[in-house]
Amino acid sequence: MATYKGIQGFSIQNLSADPSNLIEGQVWYNSTSNVWKVGELTTAGAWATGNNMNTARQELTGAGTQTAGLAIGGDLDPPSTGATEEYDGNSWTSSTSLSTARNYLAAAGTQTAAVAFGGTPNLTTPKNITEQLGQIILLV
Repeated sequence: MATYKGIQGFSIQNLSADPSNLIEGQVWYNSTSNVWKVGELTTAGAWATGNNMNTARQELTGAGTQTAGLAIGGDLDPPSTGATEEYDGNSWTSSTSLSTARNYLAAAGTQTAAVAFGGTPNLTTPKNITEQLGQIILLV
């Protein structure tokens, strides 16, 4: 039967505590807890505080990425707003507003190629309006 050292070229470490500088795939035996362990890196991140948006609002939508994001429309309690802001991973900058101010809308895309659609201007009847980077498309 093959040994771990024969297969991998080195022996399994016998440590009294888990290593602080974990390497993915690292194998060791924790002699304090009497447990065999394998190093596994996780992809889960943590939320961090960023700079505040320029326009505080609720019921808005967003699109983009962590370093090229958009905050679009929303409600100022009331009225609805068409305010749009761009995020560069550090700070928010006001951008071209929606042509039709509304809240409860949806969006998709990137900071440079996004669409905003639907929503309710000032909590009235929902609209089937789609705006694409400054263009309005009425769907009837």
